[in-house]
Amino acid sequence: MADRVTFTKPAAERIGKVVRIVEGGDREAAPYTVDVRMESQRASVRFCSWTSTWTYGGVASVRFDPATNATATATNVILGVGPGDGWVARKGSAGWSLIGFDMTKQPGYSSGDVQLFGHTSGSPVIATWYSITSCATATASP
Repeated sequence: MADRVTFTKPAAERIGKVVRIVEGGDREAAPYTVDVRMESQRASVRFCSWTSTWTYGGVASVRFDPATNATATATNVILGVGPGDGWVARKGSAGWSLIGFDMTKQPGYSSGDVQLFGHTSGSPVIATWYSITSCATATASP
């Protein structure tokens, strides 16, 4: 059985208008032809978030829109990260990939501190913010 097709009211009104125009025209005219529509090669890009540590090259479930709970599986092609928000995922031919981010939304960011964005040592390597307010100022010797 075929899937049920539904239309919004504006779409139904637009379709009805076209049908009335066609029915009022020359019925002996050649039929309308429809060219094959090529799928767009543009990638889909969306902001996303996730709730656990995500290593480089790892696969995780990302959430696009909290209001709809839209999710997808994506591959991390940037760097290992902790739970985050404000990141960008791109859908390409190989599926969704993490491609960019807002560093201020990475856990540990503090707008009131002087910080360094770096990564942990060991495995897994995870990007993190380090406070440098307690470090001594480097001085140049004469």
